[in-house]
Amino acid sequence: MFESGFYLGTGWSLLQLVFTAIVLTYNPLAVYQTFLIASSLLHKDGDYLAKQTPLLKSNQAIVVITTNGLATDVVEMIIAKIRGYGLPLGRDGDGIFVIKEERDKFAYSCRMITVPSGYVSGNRSRNKMRALQYGIEWLHRNGYGKETYVCHLDDDSVVDREYLDYVIRYLRAEGAQGCIRLRMFGRHTISSLSDIIRISNCEAWCKHSNKRSRPQFVHGEGLVVRADIEYEIGWDYATYGAEDLIMGLEISKRYRFDYIPTGHIFIAPPTSVMDYYKQRRRWFWSIFKNDGKVRALSPKTYLIYMYMYLAGMSGLLGLVLFPTLVTAGVDIPPAVLFLSIMNFVFFMLYYQFGAFENNDLWCALALLVLQVPVSFYEGFTSVYALIRPPDFEVFETIKKV
Repeated sequence: MFESGFYLGTGWSLLQLVFTAIVLTYNPLAVYQTFLIASSLLHKDGDYLAKQTPLLKSNQAIVVITTNGLATDVVEMIIAKIRGYGLPLGRDGDGIFVIKEERDKFAYSCRMITVPSGYVSGNRSRNKMRALQYGIEWLHRNGYGKETYVCHLDDDSVVDREYLDYVIRYLRAEGAQGCIRLRMFGRHTISSLSDIIRISNCEAWCKHSNKRSRPQFVHGEGLVVRADIEYEIGWDYATYGAEDLIMGLEISKRYRFDYIPTGHIFIAPPTSVMDYYKQRRRWFWSIFKNDGKVRALSPKTYLIYMYMYLAGMSGLLGLVLFPTLVTAGVDIPPAVLFLSIMNFVFFMLYYQFGAFENNDLWCALALLVLQVPVSFYEGFTSVYALIRPPDFEVFETIKKV
């Protein structure tokens, strides 16, 4: 037997204790996420939809696409696709808007809200928050209020017809969001495979939480907010990021946040390693660089994010340490061995669940072979974020199409 040289009084080696701590840290997340998978599979969207009753008077819905001007062709595709649904959007059937910066001279084929170069919000927010704040102020000035729901899209995402139809015919809560799918697999295979976990998170965490008006994972794509509530809360947070999560938490604290059970939000993954890592780095730091806003709105949500980052990194360490211990001949107590195998099975299942929900057999098969390297590819983004923090004064653009 291999002797570590670091035995404690109980007869346990330091390696055994470290591995046990790692296994016990990750196990609650593995078990709970598996419970969420089972809940998602058992409680079908169709059953949830069947319990809803149509509104006596339909909502007015508009779609707002916020762009930095670097993907004009994709924005035009999104506009054409949404217009092709034939839904009665807006007041006059032309309820598609693009929020763009004054420097963006492209003439989009819909109504444009141009953010003046000299516009400064009350809290001096920058980048996307600044644009969104100007956008909701513009909509408010032009009479969009309680009768109107705003469906927000980034310039690489789109929602399908069923999603918008639900907003028009059924939605009663002040805010809501449904689940994402991959719009296109992307030009970078490992980034695309890694993005499958976003589908798993949505189908597990978002669905479970949003139905209870306790949003935990809120993303900018497909976020629906009633216009008067969006204006009341605003986007002027002056944080590094997390504006979508803050909006969702603000809505749920004051009003109701619901789940959209039909249709999907279609996203595109980053197209390079660097863009993928910059995107995840921004997400990582947005939780900790928001002036305590997330923590103040929901201590539970803040702790969940901290725990998930910790458990994710410890889980990767466990994947390295397990074969090391086995190869070195270090004894692993039976209970710890059982829990470590359970963790690995549930970890594999979580990715497969996302591939299943995306209805992608090729992706499921690819993940069976590549899931461990894909998880390291994703997990190292937290390490990258820590050792190479971004310039918090600059909003890094990500190419995803």
